[in-house]
Amino acid sequence: MVSCILGCRQAPRARPRPPDAGTTVTVYVPPKSAERLAGRLQVIAAQHQWALSVRTDAAARQEADLAFVDSGGTLVGRVRAGSPAAAQARQMAEAVVP
Repeated sequence: MVSCILGCRQAPRARPRPPDAGTTVTVYVPPKSAERLAGRLQVIAAQHQWALSVRTDAAARQEADLAFVDSGGTLVGRVRAGSPAAAQARQMAEAVVP
């Protein structure tokens, strides 16, 4: 009598993508703070699989989903009203500037 046992494994499952993966979040950062904040912003975006656009030009301050502004010597994140990525921008602001 010949026996044959085959080992079967389930195929590894890919981690499900977050529902907002692929979202682009545009962030305005003052030129003086860009180098200091860019790394932290990239880490948050990568963790959530968001595309990130960091801008330092004056027009971006009004157009960006999230704008960091100097308020009495302290950086404050402000989410643009009506932004399609407002929830993501809020998360970024809280993670970068507690």
